[in-house]
Amino acid sequence: MGELKIEPNVNLHAKRKTIFTKTFAFILLILIILLFIWISFLPFQPPQFLTSKQAGEDQFSAERAREYLKEIAVKPHPLGSEEHDRVRDYLFNTLTDLGVSPEIQVTEVKTPLWENGYVGKLENIVARIPGKDSSMAIMISAHYDSVENSPGASDNGSGVAAILETVDILSRSAQLKNDVIILLTDGEEHGLLGARAFVNRHPWAKDVALIFNFDTRGNTGPSIMFQINEGNERLISEFIKAVPHPVTHSFISELYTYMPNDTDFTIFNQAGMYGLNFGLVKGLSSYHTSLDTVENMDLDSLQHTGDNMLHLVQHVGNMNLVLKKDGNKIFFNLIGNEVITYPENWVLPFMIVVIITYFLSFIHGLKSKQLTLGGVSLGFFLYVAVMFIAFYIGKGIWNLIVQYFPENVWSLETNLNESNPIFISSIFVLISIMIVLYQLAAKKIQPYDLTMGAYFCWLLLTIVTSIFYKESSYIFIWPLLAGLLGMNILMRLKNEYSISGYVITLAFTLPGVLIAVPALYLIYIAFTLKIIHVLLPLTTLLAAFIIPILSTFKFRSIFVFPIILVTIGVSIVAISAVFY
Repeated sequence: MGELKIEPNVNLHAKRKTIFTKTFAFILLILIILLFIWISFLPFQPPQFLTSKQAGEDQFSAERAREYLKEIAVKPHPLGSEEHDRVRDYLFNTLTDLGVSPEIQVTEVKTPLWENGYVGKLENIVARIPGKDSSMAIMISAHYDSVENSPGASDNGSGVAAILETVDILSRSAQLKNDVIILLTDGEEHGLLGARAFVNRHPWAKDVALIFNFDTRGNTGPSIMFQINEGNERLISEFIKAVPHPVTHSFISELYTYMPNDTDFTIFNQAGMYGLNFGLVKGLSSYHTSLDTVENMDLDSLQHTGDNMLHLVQHVGNMNLVLKKDGNKIFFNLIGNEVITYPENWVLPFMIVVIITYFLSFIHGLKSKQLTLGGVSLGFFLYVAVMFIAFYIGKGIWNLIVQYFPENVWSLETNLNESNPIFISSIFVLISIMIVLYQLAAKKIQPYDLTMGAYFCWLLLTIVTSIFYKESSYIFIWPLLAGLLGMNILMRLKNEYSISGYVITLAFTLPGVLIAVPALYLIYIAFTLKIIHVLLPLTTLLAAFIIPILSTFKFRSIFVFPIILVTIGVSIVAISAVFY
């Protein structure tokens, strides 16, 4: 009778090893994506503030500027109040002490009270620092009035304090070539009244070649250059040269047109003045509230505001200011302080390159039998369906908040510390749904069909933005082009679902992360969690580039990893609820 021998199950061991390797690779890929998301946020970190001891004679110090701010933002100082008059006198006297000769531009105004108007006296504070050989003048502007219930430290004491610190530095520095006009407008909160009065009635308005306006609706984050005129080619180039930490994206100008806010720059722009508009957009919980105090003003943000202001004045102040019609540029931060620019008239040629690349990729896939027309069509409709699912998830989340937690609506709209966990958790849930759907779809449809179907949606958006919204086109052109190049490399691999295939997928996803994630983030902080029904579909757009990974990673159950992600998401919300 022979002996019974038990052989180790080699196949089971190999299978477990493969599962472990793929799981480890999947987690590693997620961590790498998270790392690059973090890198994409680096431009949004303002420089560390300088104390009065750290700053040299020609450097802006947020600590010194805060001393001015302490006098400006003692308490609310709306137009027509006694506190407004005190702040006006303080600013006038301070500018006098700094060696300039300020004037009060007094204007009697009468605007409809039902439109938040005002009847009475308006008092702009204006001053001029003469240049040694001025071609035209540059102007720095900020409004000094506040709303009735806010001390106005950030909105807009921060801009005014930065101007005072800048004037102090200029008074101790070598004389600039061009005149510098200082304009502290009154009545901005009542309908941009001071800006209108300056443009329509002050003789210096015709001397202004460039204006740099500073306003805020938050008290933290970077000072973002969010608005620029048409014909910006030369100005955006000089801005990038001038400032050490430029933060700007051309799509923000288009985004700003959909926001309910206006600044004095609106009036200057309508009057044909040329310039840049800066603002802080994070820390919305302080906006027009009693929380807008000196203590809550982020000094790093004040430093960034002042750095932008001072460096621009010093740089442009020594240029030959000749107004001429320029072309437009597309521009955006990529990594850190690096700003990519190219002429707007390149957009349509780039669009054509993307269209050709898509259809060549499609032909490549058909010839290699890795794509089918029917499969790509199904991939497109599945991707659109996922975007609709994301939309209704967002709608459902916000409706639940409004119905069951109405006392939290305002804080979730204004406080990122409270809204971030919900947004991040929602993304976890959305990715979980996508993993399940794309794992199921991959049983009937080839993963490349699924990916090219999603890319077709990106192609449509590329065409629409390139024709109608050129300043936003870069968000779609470059990620899609990178994704298509990666797709062609994948289709030439013998084993496209190997670890090397996933690495290639990841590598060509990273441009999308670096370009599209900051755009999504800016939309989020500008419009807040209340548009989560828009934010989640936009997140789905970015997820298109990891569809090859989502659809081909195999686990013992397609629900294992989604359950883990949902659990993490719920835990994030639960933990945040405890601490906030």
